[in-house]
This record gives sequence, structure tokens and C-alpha cells, in this order.
Amino acid sequence: MKPCLLLVDDHDANLATLEAILGETDYELHTAKDGHRACELAVILRPDLVLLDVMMPGMDGYEVCRHFRATPALASMPVVMLTALNDKASRLEGIRCGADDFISKPFSHEELRARVRTITRLNRYRIIAEQRARFEHLFGLSPAAIMTVRADGLLVEVNARAEALFLSSGAQPRAERVLSDVLPAEATALIARMVEKTLVGEAVPEPAVITLGREETERVMNVRAACLRERDGDLAVIQLDDITAEVKARRVVENMNRELETRVQARTRELEAANQLLLSYAAFVSHDLRSPLSAVKGYLSFLDTGPLPMSSEVKTCVGGALGAANMMEEMITNILQLAKEEHAASTVDEPLDPRPVIDKLCWKLAALCPKPRPEIVVHALPPVPASPALVERVFYNLVANALKFSADRAQPRVEIGALESAEGPVIYVKDNGVGFDEPEAAKLFQEFSRLSSADGTEGVGLGLSLVSRLMRAHHGRIWAESRPGEGATFFVHFCNTPSTS
Repeated sequence: MKPCLLLVDDHDANLATLEAILGETDYELHTAKDGHRACELAVILRPDLVLLDVMMPGMDGYEVCRHFRATPALASMPVVMLTALNDKASRLEGIRCGADDFISKPFSHEELRARVRTITRLNRYRIIAEQRARFEHLFGLSPAAIMTVRADGLLVEVNARAEALFLSSGAQPRAERVLSDVLPAEATALIARMVEKTLVGEAVPEPAVITLGREETERVMNVRAACLRERDGDLAVIQLDDITAEVKARRVVENMNRELETRVQARTRELEAANQLLLSYAAFVSHDLRSPLSAVKGYLSFLDTGPLPMSSEVKTCVGGALGAANMMEEMITNILQLAKEEHAASTVDEPLDPRPVIDKLCWKLAALCPKPRPEIVVHALPPVPASPALVERVFYNLVANALKFSADRAQPRVEIGALESAEGPVIYVKDNGVGFDEPEAAKLFQEFSRLSSADGTEGVGLGLSLVSRLMRAHHGRIWAESRPGEGATFFVHFCNTPSTS
């Protein structure tokens, strides 16, 4: 890049002479014919040298020079005054204004060229020196750890942050030392490969990680490299980021995850053992319940079909008792099946049509009710993702409760239907019974909890709590709405996948 000169003179002939002497091949020449224009161009061009005529109308050379020195961006710009005044007073005035040199008119062409060449070179060197000093200052103050390395592995510069980072791990990098003398072999080899790739012009290598020191002094650093083009030979700029805290935190998290996984596995084995024990207990209870129930069924069957004479009323009672015994046997089988499904966290492959299951249990429950016979209406129902045993267990409790709490009505009525919701179809069971207060709804699904409206009815408050637990185990939910004296409505939503809420 050619040095930039600003020529200032109010005479066109003088400007043409200067341009002819200096030549446009060696310099980038710009001209100004008055002091104001010279000040404007100086701010824009930042010339390497100003050749300034002293005697100009309006704003003379002294005033222009004072303006330059009063402007921070132009204060160090070299100014040479061209003047025909040779008296001492004029030169002293020029010095006081800040001129760097004087050339008297008429001047020698060779002297002018020599002076301009020397001053522009000195100015360039001054700028380079200032920039280098500024760079070295910033290099030393940089919060990033930086060092420059030659192709042969010699450390050229190491800033204070890099020295402190290495010293904390036991290494002692210093300028004018070779990498292999201050770093472990593995770290030296890795940085040497990055330096080689950087200096031969390959793509910027990916950041790498090195570890220095052991135990308490261990430091983990992320290393990046870039190329710095220099006249005396290219350098690799190595930047090191201390990621020790991040690495240690990651190790802590990984150890915690491993410990947690071990605990989860141990807890899972404990739960599996407990579930297996519970299944065994359920099978044991079912077996023990079936034994006396089989005897009861046998006696009732003998009475129902045997030769003993009975009145029609007695025969009806025996038939009802036999039906209840059969239903109890089915319930025992369903309870065991539900326990297996819950503990296995099973899902169904195909949706189930719940209508046949509900129709069957409604017919059985209605047959056990005293007069008047309840009215049970079952509307069209959508398929649900549930097993027959789950559907029967849930709706057995809901329909039995509906019949129990509407038994004192002149005409007990139970309605079963379906609604659409944002979550999918919901099946409801509605009765015209005694109902309950909405604030008491939360108690419905608590173990051994009974509402005030349930006084005088049989039960210990377990049915709905078991239904609620079954629904949660199968990812569904159950809730209720009611008002005292206006009956109650229970809603059931079956879901085949776990809720994400």
C-alpha cells in the first residue's frame, strides 16, 4: 500500500510542481487549496504526511497546523511546512504550532524526495510500533489463555493467563522454550499436530482436550488453534479454555446417575419380589375363599334341583342365593386377574366393546335387588382400551353403588352412557339416588371413608377406593359429580398409555 500524502497550497502551479516531483507511482497524492479543505481531507484520509504551505489567505499554515495538533485523531500526523520565510521568528512560530520539519522555497527536488521518503517511513514504523505495543498490552491482559508457537514447537509468546493456567497444573511454559520441555508427551503431541495442520493451510482443526497434572492439580483444557501470518514465519495461535470445573461437574453427575441407576435396579427387584409375593397372596386368598364358597354352592344347588319339597317363595330365595354365590365366584376370579394385570402393567392390543360385559353384570345385579325392580338403561358405548375383568370390576362397583343409594326411590333408575371429551370417550353411570355434597367428592375415593349421605347403608368404604386405584394403575381416571337429593354421576376414562401430564 502506497503512502498517502496531502499537498496543501493555494497556488495551482505549486501543487502541480509538487505532484510532478513526487510522482503518483510512489505515493497516493491528494491536494487542497485552502486550510479549511485541508482540515476536512486530513480527517477523511489520515495521510502519512502533510506538505503544508505557510502563506495562504484566510487560514494560514500555522493555524492549520495548530488545528491538527488540537485534534486527537490527527495529533501525531507528520507535518512539513513549505515556506519562503527563512527568518528565525517564522521557524520558531512553526515549531510552536507543532510542525515536524521545514523545507525552504525554492527547494531541491532530491532533498524534497529524500525528506518525504524518510518521514513517511518513520511514520509507518511509528504506527507499527504503536500497534505492536497495543497488541502486546492486550495480549498480556487478555482473560483468555493464549500462546504462539512456531512450526518447530518453540513457544514464541505466552500471556499471563496461560502461564497461570499451566502453573496451577505443575507445568511451566515460558517463551523461547520448546513445547516438549514444558508439557507432558501426550499434550505435546496433540498440540504439535494442531500446529502442523494449522500452519500447512489445512482447515482449522477441531478443538481438542488435554489434561495436565493429577488429582488435586489436575486441569482439563479445551485447545483451539488458528494461523497468524508473519513476515518472519507463520505462527500458530493456541487458545486454551479451562474446562476443569465443567468436566468435574459432569463426572459428579455421571457418578450420581450410575448410583441412581443401581438404586433403581435394586428398588425394581424389591418391587418385583413384593409384587410376586402379593400375587401369591392373592392366589392363596382366592383359593381359600373358593373352598367354603364351593360348599355353599353345592348345598344351594342341591336345594335348588334336589327332591326336597319347597314352597315357591323358598325356591325363589334359594335361586337368588345360588346366583349371588356364582357372582361371588366370578368376582374372586376377576380380582385375581386384575391383580395380575396391575402388577404386570399390562396394556390391551385391541379395544374392547364394554356393552356385553356391562349388560351381563347389570342383569345379575338387578336380579338381586328387592322390589321394585330397578330400571337400568344402557346406551350405545364406545370401545375402550381395557380388559373384560377390569371393565366388570369397575362397573360392578359403580352400578352396585348406584342401585344401593337409589333403593329408597319409588322407581330406582340407573343410566349408563358415553360422552366425548378432549381426552377421548368417557363412560358415565348416573343414578337418581340420594346424592352428596360436591365438597365431599374427594372422600369418595379414600379408603374406609364414607359420606354422611351413606348412613344407614351397608359397606365399609373400600369399593370406590379400589376402583380408583385400579384406574390409576391402568393409566385412566374416575371422578364424580352430584347434588344432595338429585342423584350422582360417575365418570370413567380408560387410557391405554401413561399420562404425560
